[in-house]
Amino acid sequence: MAHSRFSYNRRKYHQFSDFKYRIRLFLVGLAVVSVNMSCLQDFPETDATETVTLLYLLNSTTATAPDSINDLGLWFKADALSASSGAAISSWTDSSGYDRHALNANGSSQPTYQTNVLNGRPALYFDGNDDFLQSPYDIEYKTVTYLAVARFTKNWNPGWGAFGHRMYIMSQFGDFPENASGLFFNWAEVAGAGKSRISLRVTVEGIGNVQAGTDSNQNEWYLLSGQYDGDYVRLYSSGTLIDQSGLNAGDIRNASIGFDIARHLATTGGSDTHRFGGYIAEIILYTRSLSDSERRGVECYLGLKYNLSAGDGCE
Repeated sequence: MAHSRFSYNRRKYHQFSDFKYRIRLFLVGLAVVSVNMSCLQDFPETDATETVTLLYLLNSTTATAPDSINDLGLWFKADALSASSGAAISSWTDSSGYDRHALNANGSSQPTYQTNVLNGRPALYFDGNDDFLQSPYDIEYKTVTYLAVARFTKNWNPGWGAFGHRMYIMSQFGDFPENASGLFFNWAEVAGAGKSRISLRVTVEGIGNVQAGTDSNQNEWYLLSGQYDGDYVRLYSSGTLIDQSGLNAGDIRNASIGFDIARHLATTGGSDTHRFGGYIAEIILYTRSLSDSERRGVECYLGLKYNLSAGDGCE
């Protein structure tokens, strides 16, 4: 009877292993699967490890290359550049395929290329005073998705007062009415003196500025995603929704300016007031709101690339 029991268990184990294998093939082949989890009842002697493995397979997300998704508008990644550590960067290659490169001909205000910054990969360092790059192309969009891997290092300055200091990772944001969208960290302003936040801000026609944001930490790497879908602004960190605006339906204002990296372009002066200080490894912009599955795929791409959390189940 002992031998019979062992043989029975072994058959059930192989049945379950084959079941997991077929589930994986189904996920890879179709990317969508609906499984009645009650089927686990057919395997009452399955151990916890096998159950967790199956659940992981059912909830996993395959990393998606940014340029495999339609409506990619801008894509700046430090590893698209080849430079020595500390070299000034006058042009950041746009990897979207549209050659909308980000430029700065002024050597004194160019960011520097830094090697081996995050997971063995490079990043650009912006000094927080006058460094910036600009992609001078006006891109039209009604909804938007930003993704970025960044860390701000700029210190709090009590002289900023209650209004605080915004540090734009990337923006199409000038003086009103040249406002469209921007992803940024900021000291104080709405968080209180000496506190920092992350926000996505968009200007909706007929409504004005709408944003979502949450508290942040200086000197911490963030994998950020921000979207406006025509109704709500949503901000994600490490693949998790952390804030959502109220309902504000409409299109993003079509500003007739380019995109700035590490600053907000003030078209009538004062352009040094919103400088980013810190490291940017990668920025991606889509000219529409991605679906949840699309966004999760790119988050997983960034998370695996930089060894940052992007939520559960990335592969």
